Amino acid sequence: MVPPSQSGAHSRAHQGTPFDVSAFDVSSFDLAEAATTGTHLRQAVAGAGSTRAAAQRLADFFRTSLVDGQGHRACAQVSVFLWEFGAGGWEFGAGDDGPQAAGVGGPGAAYDSSSLLRLLRGSGLWPADDASAGEIDVVLLHRAGGRTDQSDEASAPSAPSAPEKAGRLLAFGGPLRAGQWFAVTLLSDEELPPGITEFFRPVAHSARLALLSAGASSAEDRLEAAGALTASMEVLVARRAAQLQSAVAELRSTSARLRRSEDELRRRESELQDEAAVVELLQEVGGALAAELDLDTLVQHASDAATRLAGAAFGAFFYNVLGETGESYLLYVISGVDRSVFDRFPMPRNTQVFEPTFRGLGVVRSDDITTDPRYGHNAPHHGMPEGHLPVRSYLAVPVVSHGTVLGGFFFGHPEPGRFTERHERLVTGVASQTAVALQNAQTYRREREAAMELQRRLLPTLPKVDGIDTTSRYLPAARSRGAGGDWTDLIPLRDGEVALVIGDVMGKGVRAAAIMGQIRTACRAYAQLGLAPSEVLEQLSVIVDDIAPGCITTCAYGVLDRHRSRLRLAVAGHLPPVLRDGEGSVRFLDEEIGPPLGVGRRAYPEQEVHLAPGARLLLYTDGLVERRSRPIDEGLHQLRKLLAGPVGEIEADCDSWLDALAGGQHDDDIAMLYVYRPEDAARRTLTVSRDYPPVSGAVPDARDLVSRTLRAWGLAHLANDLMLVTDEIVANAVRHARTPLRVELRRSADRVVLEVTDSSTHQPRLIVSRPEEFGHRGIFLVDKIATRWGTRMIDGGKVVWAEVSTA
Repeated sequence: MVPPSQSGAHSRAHQGTPFDVSAFDVSSFDLAEAATTGTHLRQAVAGAGSTRAAAQRLADFFRTSLVDGQGHRACAQVSVFLWEFGAGGWEFGAGDDGPQAAGVGGPGAAYDSSSLLRLLRGSGLWPADDASAGEIDVVLLHRAGGRTDQSDEASAPSAPSAPEKAGRLLAFGGPLRAGQWFAVTLLSDEELPPGITEFFRPVAHSARLALLSAGASSAEDRLEAAGALTASMEVLVARRAAQLQSAVAELRSTSARLRRSEDELRRRESELQDEAAVVELLQEVGGALAAELDLDTLVQHASDAATRLAGAAFGAFFYNVLGETGESYLLYVISGVDRSVFDRFPMPRNTQVFEPTFRGLGVVRSDDITTDPRYGHNAPHHGMPEGHLPVRSYLAVPVVSHGTVLGGFFFGHPEPGRFTERHERLVTGVASQTAVALQNAQTYRREREAAMELQRRLLPTLPKVDGIDTTSRYLPAARSRGAGGDWTDLIPLRDGEVALVIGDVMGKGVRAAAIMGQIRTACRAYAQLGLAPSEVLEQLSVIVDDIAPGCITTCAYGVLDRHRSRLRLAVAGHLPPVLRDGEGSVRFLDEEIGPPLGVGRRAYPEQEVHLAPGARLLLYTDGLVERRSRPIDEGLHQLRKLLAGPVGEIEADCDSWLDALAGGQHDDDIAMLYVYRPEDAARRTLTVSRDYPPVSGAVPDARDLVSRTLRAWGLAHLANDLMLVTDEIVANAVRHARTPLRVELRRSADRVVLEVTDSSTHQPRLIVSRPEEFGHRGIFLVDKIATRWGTRMIDGGKVVWAEVSTA
């Protein structure tokens, strides 16, 4: 028995060896490694002079070439055993008393030859009694010696000297040739994969062929060994091919399952996104409807949201509105298509199809309304009017509050079966929210209109006064429902003088409005007595102290003498009027300001200013310039810039300044009194007006009036532009008004103003249409052509105006 050599002996054994040694990872040993290892192994043994020398090279090769996953040597001990069977029993080379062994080992070599032989015998790699019986085999042994690839592991004896750190033992061997046997043991500190035995079977055959090539073996033995190696490789290749085919089939199956899973995941993700969009839309709708008090905005928002939730091609919301006389009439908004598509159709009547909705009897949902037995029975259309958008799928949901039908949603789609129970539930939810919002908006509108009516009744209608042009404005606070205490007045006096008054009673509601009415009446009485401005304020202070002690009231009172172009002014705690002279210079009349009214009898200072022809004077309350988000000084600065800028027709000036300073977001009531002294009578305003019924024929008639008037004034170059503006404004009035409308054209100095008055409160707005819509675009044309344009609310309706420069 030759003991295993150490690693230093291994290094010396390879000095001058004419082959390259590659590293083979035993943790990932596969088909390619099996073939390559066999080739390198045979090259390593080539040239060995004897079987024993070949065995030593074989041990060196495994020790050097096999590595673990980190590139370290995988084998702590390698042993190669040779047996030779003689006539009297086993013969071991050179007459030793045991098997001849060649090997290498290091500090981790833990098995002696006797222990290894016992392990080989237990695993079947040791010949029992006939060295010619058996075949090449590969086994993987536990640390204790049991086989991992056999069912009866307990049959193998244990290795008594195996240390705790020893891992796996890989062994292979079998008949070398007649009467000879070989075995190789590879001891690893790391766990070896169980499947490694399959791939080491060709390596075992390669080891046998290498040993035969180095000894005195016959050509037949080498040929038989080569055939066995080839057969082993074919078996391994076939097995691996079958495994690969199975893996490919499994991979395809897994890929198919993954694709199905991905499709299902995308479908569910899309559903979740749709659901999230629905939830977000419902939250948005709920919040918007709860906060919205403007009726027109509310119904359009509700209709747009419900149409999206229903997935309809188009939707409509018909709702009831009470007029000033208490009569109920029906209005509607359209979503999904332009409103003009439905302009030529009459309002729907209470037919068999529409009746359940208009009477609040319940939801009507049909997959194909044209097959409904209630459809098509009513003259004159017997179905949809000619030119109506096609409707197959139909959904109608009433909007009901406390038993009162406020309106109804109607949705259509040209394809059948588009509306489901889920769509019905969603729209019904929107209808419930809309009912509450409609009640709030209508209550707010009624209260606001009542407050504005009270205010209008308390405020005077400005009289016409020769030599001056005047206009006034009153706007309640944007979110206020009650009357206020702001007022303006214009009082003609004797000798051609005129009193200009503006005031503000602190507070809101009926009390403030009542106090304001008493003060205004008293002011008119004192004015008729011919008292000076300071005396009028002195008397008013006493009155306020008497009728409303502790109520802060401010007032500015002036007397304009047109013959002398003189204005005498007294101010009681009020913001100073602003004056623009004929040269365009602007200043605040803040030289003499006294305390508010209600502080008892006291003298108020007066100031006197020159108000020559061409001058403009604006009196206003603090709501015009003061806001929570803007300091009053900033508002006054902005007002001064506006008056210093381009000015023109006084109505347009007022509307433009209101829009710039308030913009519908003012926190307090606003009152304005605007006075203009024309420079001469030749430049006084020229006016032409005409009343028209609210029918489509009013549009061409108004165009003709504008064209003829401008040509008569020598302004034919403005005719085309103003006719386009007339088209849009008059068409809007015809669409929304239910009473006659008035078209008025005025020329003042270097401006031409077109005004259209109607009874509707619907205000035109700059709304960006979707690409597929054609509505809301005419007002952009007005915005581009007009120098300025706007809307002002009046008693019983509104005035839409547009101003164009004559230059």
